[in-house]
Amino acid sequence: MGRVAINTNTDISTTMLSNIFIDEYLADANDAQIKVYLYLLRMMCSGDATSVSDLADKFNYTEKDVERALAYWEKQGLISLELSSTGRLTGIHMQDIIPRKAASITSLDGAMSLPRYSVVKKTESKKKKHTDNPQMLFVAEAYFGRTLNTNEIKTIYYIQDELEFSEDLIDYLLQYCADAGKKDFDYVRKVAISWHEKGIKNPEEARLESSSHKTAYTIMRELGMTTAPTNVELRYFNKWQNEFGFSLQVILEACRRTVLQTQVKRIQYCDGILRKWAKSGIVTLEDVKKADATFSKTMQASTSDKNSVKVTNLFNQFQQNEYNMDDIEKKLLDKH
Repeated sequence: MGRVAINTNTDISTTMLSNIFIDEYLADANDAQIKVYLYLLRMMCSGDATSVSDLADKFNYTEKDVERALAYWEKQGLISLELSSTGRLTGIHMQDIIPRKAASITSLDGAMSLPRYSVVKKTESKKKKHTDNPQMLFVAEAYFGRTLNTNEIKTIYYIQDELEFSEDLIDYLLQYCADAGKKDFDYVRKVAISWHEKGIKNPEEARLESSSHKTAYTIMRELGMTTAPTNVELRYFNKWQNEFGFSLQVILEACRRTVLQTQVKRIQYCDGILRKWAKSGIVTLEDVKKADATFSKTMQASTSDKNSVKVTNLFNQFQQNEYNMDDIEKKLLDKH
């Protein structure tokens, strides 16, 4: 068959596709990957939003098929996935298509959630320079007691390249998760993102954060609360320790008293106890015991005084008359 010319007789809106994509990426991609990429490009050009479920419905794929296609194109460097701190997909950025020889190593293949998100063109961002770190992978395998799979290796390089963790901080992160019995790399990634958002840069800061985290959960358990502490509750705990200067033992004593007194608003009730102790100069558990003893003596004295007042009053309620026995005797004789 000879060459044929392709002409257009219609005036329709178009989606531009790079020649580099056709020349260098098209042949290696499968049917699902090509359809997903082209549809993302079309949605980006029109400024419309889409979602994993929309893409699955559009081409009669499973959502896993769509997720694998997105992960493939991210690996090729043609898109980047924007994830929240919980791993929720919030956006897709279409990258400039460059020849494969100039393509760099991509970031983590993220797990997808299914909200609607925008597909946008992103040309200004530059990928972080990647450096292989076999020694760090060896350390991770030692902590976790197994050979790492491809996604787990990518997670470590994501933490290294994108979150810019130092080797010491990655080492501490892996040790922290392994010691906690959390050997799922999804958990490792979530902890890393949380530390990154809090500006933690070294193991010392991470240790302080870990200690604060454990303290918060200890307080929550003592108050009979099983949920994770909210930011508001964490501010209370921080105030009790740093502003009031109470040790964990004193705080837990206040928690125990709170539980005996109320079933609702326990954080606020406990805050009231600790605030009163702080104003009274109470610092240690020994101070608490002394204050309790003083209070008990005061109450006993007060009760004794009240009982004494009650007896005196009852006695004084009777009218105290003075009788003249001679006059009474005379009156009785006169009657006779």
